[in-house]
Amino acid sequence: MKEFHKIFLDGIMHLGDIFMSASVLPVLRKHYPDAEIHYLVKDNLVSAAALLDGVDRIIPYAYRSGGGYMDVYRMGRKLAREHYDVGISLDPRERVTLMKWFAHMPIRLSMERALGWELGWEKYFYTDDLHFRKPWDYREHRMSESFQRLLKDYLGDASEDFIPPSVRPSTEEEIRQARLLLNPVQACRTKVAFAVETTTKTKDWPTKKIAEVADWLAETYHAGIVMTGIASHEERIRDILRQMKHQEAVVDVAGKTSLTVLIALFREVQLLLTLDTGSAHIAAVAGCPVITIFSHNSPEIYRAASAISRAISGHVPCSGKHTCIGPSHCSKMDCVDCVSTDMVKKEIQQVMELVR
Repeated sequence: MKEFHKIFLDGIMHLGDIFMSASVLPVLRKHYPDAEIHYLVKDNLVSAAALLDGVDRIIPYAYRSGGGYMDVYRMGRKLAREHYDVGISLDPRERVTLMKWFAHMPIRLSMERALGWELGWEKYFYTDDLHFRKPWDYREHRMSESFQRLLKDYLGDASEDFIPPSVRPSTEEEIRQARLLLNPVQACRTKVAFAVETTTKTKDWPTKKIAEVADWLAETYHAGIVMTGIASHEERIRDILRQMKHQEAVVDVAGKTSLTVLIALFREVQLLLTLDTGSAHIAAVAGCPVITIFSHNSPEIYRAASAISRAISGHVPCSGKHTCIGPSHCSKMDCVDCVSTDMVKKEIQQVMELVR
């Protein structure tokens, strides 16, 4: 195994992807406990990436789609002064590919196969386009597991156990703020957080079904229901509340949490029930059990990286990463309608047996 003392990592990704692909960090720390790990991310995700366990320094990059090639060259020359032993691309787009080449990093690794893609011309700028060294179908595993397996294979690590990625411990102040928000349901032994809206919206699970599950939780487990999200989700949350019999069991914290307080809150609850959104992956790195309701995306690939992680999907033939044409091009709701409340309740019951 090669000796690496200074490691460069790049992932020009969305928030959820950053948390899923962070599964490479525990592997790097296992094999290189004393190495410096620097992580280049989009400038709007610096504060989130800085929370990841195992990262020593965050490098912000003002990524602009369709432009900024001189910035790539300048960034590459700046990185050259750091004398990295290796550069690892989690999502090897052309800019970060050229950036590492301009930086003269002696070893440049691509992890594109963890995402299910094959490199084009970019492969000529990598010393290693990593591949799975044992039978492995990325479509049957979480993305976080595929990233971890790909790096383990490169490092000659035959261990089979999955190590979930994690974020730094919450501060006392963050925990205090989270508990203050949870105060209305603090007496409830079981607290279940909900994330009820995605950016897709047209593929969101119906509010009537969410209300039914929330009432069932209140009746069956005497659970406190914690509605999370951003301020723009309030209209949907109000619609859910109007359809509930047990509104007194609900506390609405949407728009009231920073990222760090949300992480602290997820550490205080027993479960997150979520749609296919970034909240699933935030809760996962916080160590919270997660159940995700999927519509058109692949549940096997995008299931959260927590130790207790379940996915619910109707598995309609036209859904999946390389099959679905996307919600903006499809008016059918089969992938939403086929997910029943009984399917969700069954998964909740199984998880509750593990966490109570």
